[in-house]
Amino acid sequence: MSQIVYDNILASLYLLVWIVTFVVLHRKHRRLDAMSAIMLMYIIYNVFSLLTINDPLFSMTFEPLTVFPYIYLYMMLMVALSPAIYFHNNEPKGIEYEETRVMKPFCWMVIICAVIIIPDIVGNFNEGIVKLFTDSDAGKDAYSEQLSEASDKGSSISNIPSVIFNASYDLILFFFFYYLTQEKKDVPLLLGLSVCLVIGVLQPVMYGQRTGVINGILTIFAAYMMFRQFINKKLAKSIEVIGMTGVVLAILPVAAITFSRFGTTNAGVMGFLNWYVGQGSIYFNNYGLDAGGIRYGDRILNLFKRVIDPSTPKNYIERRMKYHNLDMDDDRFTTFVGDFCIDFGPILTVVIFILFAWYILRNIKYSENGKIKTHQLMLLYFTICVCMQGGMYLFAYADTGNLRIIVLFAFVYYLKLHEKLLLAFPKREYDGSKEKE
Repeated sequence: MSQIVYDNILASLYLLVWIVTFVVLHRKHRRLDAMSAIMLMYIIYNVFSLLTINDPLFSMTFEPLTVFPYIYLYMMLMVALSPAIYFHNNEPKGIEYEETRVMKPFCWMVIICAVIIIPDIVGNFNEGIVKLFTDSDAGKDAYSEQLSEASDKGSSISNIPSVIFNASYDLILFFFFYYLTQEKKDVPLLLGLSVCLVIGVLQPVMYGQRTGVINGILTIFAAYMMFRQFINKKLAKSIEVIGMTGVVLAILPVAAITFSRFGTTNAGVMGFLNWYVGQGSIYFNNYGLDAGGIRYGDRILNLFKRVIDPSTPKNYIERRMKYHNLDMDDDRFTTFVGDFCIDFGPILTVVIFILFAWYILRNIKYSENGKIKTHQLMLLYFTICVCMQGGMYLFAYADTGNLRIIVLFAFVYYLKLHEKLLLAFPKREYDGSKEKE
């Protein structure tokens, strides 16, 4: 049997396993939710993996495939997905909304930061989006400019509103759909949050980045699917129509960037598209369990390590120079599982994934009334974002993305503390404010 035939059989079987998993998990509970969306994307990624394996040019960039890495990858992805699977198999009766005055002011703070950075986006509009459709080299030039500035990033804070906005973006998407589920809508707040949503998708276009746009779309998709069952059906249909239109509009600049950067190469745009979407599981198979060394958490825990060890690389340029001996780094995709393996090794990664899944499952058990609390939804949302964003790409919360972890978990623990105080001092809490968010 030739190697290409063997590789196709293995990749096809891996794809089949995900299709069977999807079918089995939907036989009893046929509703579509965040778990469904994530697994559907995994199936799509693996279709593209098959296409790139058979590409005459890109097939040369991969090593022969083996069985065990696929088994390891599937098991780790299922462990990471276990909270979403629990949510799918145990449908909550509703959301137990938290009574706190912090959530809306936080949202308005981020909205103000978004408004502050709008002039920069408008100022770069002609140089960014418009130029993509009028200049065939615009996307390539923007990306090259970003690469040339990458070595200066991570060493200082130069734009506080932008830092706050980016650190809070995933949580803002959570709050957008969270407030949409409430019977009494806060229209001004929802309009402000929708502006944030659009800005988060547009920003990466200015720098010729496709991954930022795609991750933004995937996160919006995941957040909507998680909240879908709690949203009024008529409103949900409107959101789906608007969402599909938005996806089409967002894909146009992504396509323009792709044509700009790869349209004149021998591989062609379609070859690069297949490779871009489908490389994750293949590169994991080749190098995920043995990349020739590990990074000791320098990517996954970058900001946390820099507090302890100032010599930790401040950006990916410095890190790639430090770990130049690795056979695989973050210049190619290995999924978020591969990212953890390259940082901590495959054995410690198993321990981390199992402990984290156990922690999430332990903390999202529904109340006696069958409802899920806001802070429980946040924990579930975080795991869903990791699985959705990292299924094709890497761990999206690495490097400065550590700030997003800090913001989200700060909110989770604030809400848990608030709940305990509310139980201890119910009269004081209710006497101070009668309104519910």
